[in-house]
Amino acid sequence: MSAAPWWNELYAAAAGFNVPSEALQVMRGLGYTQEERVEYCLRRCRGWMIAGGSIDILKNRIAESVFERSFSQRPD
Repeated sequence: MSAAPWWNELYAAAAGFNVPSEALQVMRGLGYTQEERVEYCLRRCRGWMIAGGSIDILKNRIAESVFERSFSQRPD
């Protein structure tokens, strides 16, 4: 399998979290209130990051496809 699908998922997860995170910084404390859409977007993006696989696991999958070998997810 090529690394392209994993790169796309990694980029989307990072960008999807960074954009509402930056918006939250701009809005200061107001962004944390549940009445604002920024708070909703941040929660949704964070949930999709967890559901889609963490950044570390996605990086591991990319490395597996590039080096064509399996890397253990567990510490020795």
